[in-house]
Amino acid sequence: MKDMLKKNFSKEVMHVLAISDFYQLLAISLRLPDHDLAQGMLDGSYGQDAVNILQELYCDEEKIAEVKKLFAKLSLNAKLSSNDELSLSKDKVTSFLIEMRREYTRLFDNPKNPALSIYETVFLHDPEEEKEELMLFMSPAALDAERCYKEAGVSLVKQSSEPADHMATELEFMMYLYAKKGQVLQEGNEEAFNLINKQIKEFHKLHLNKWALDFFKKLQAEAKLLPYQGIAQIGIIGLGKVLEKE
Repeated sequence: MKDMLKKNFSKEVMHVLAISDFYQLLAISLRLPDHDLAQGMLDGSYGQDAVNILQELYCDEEKIAEVKKLFAKLSLNAKLSSNDELSLSKDKVTSFLIEMRREYTRLFDNPKNPALSIYETVFLHDPEEEKEELMLFMSPAALDAERCYKEAGVSLVKQSSEPADHMATELEFMMYLYAKKGQVLQEGNEEAFNLINKQIKEFHKLHLNKWALDFFKKLQAEAKLLPYQGIAQIGIIGLGKVLEKE
């Protein structure tokens, strides 16, 4: 009986840590692309990580197969257009990184008309309701997100240049909370476990539940570049599984 309980406990810890990894993967994917992200997309390591995480979350196998197929196609295209590993790791990655950054700017950072907003406040804003200009740093959503971070002991490194309701920042916060949850589970700290659970449920209710799935569905509709279509699929599949549990 003790061995069975230990096995179930270990399984729960691994599942919690898989959720943390899932949020981390999404958060990395929604920052301005860097060389490592572009490299991972092309060499297949990003797609493999995504598939492994979705499997650890017990997502639908047919949907996981779609993600696997999409990133395999991306990796195959890179290999077909590159005759050697050196070319893939330098010229090809640099060229692809430029493509990713252009798409990222079109999707999220276009100063005049981004395809969708990466900030909760703007994403949920109905222009018909208010005439005045949105104050991102002072919006209720950004201020409340910052409150949640501070109460959990998290400070924003980019606080001076970025509102607290950036999607990647919210995802990073969930990554932190689930990693902490896995830690207190291993330690057997019931008080800390209850606090972390409360913080997770509160942030889901006040923030992610309001826009995360819709954000990734819109990203899927708007993305023109294969990597961002894949990121959208990962978000939709994984969040559909994670958020239904909270």
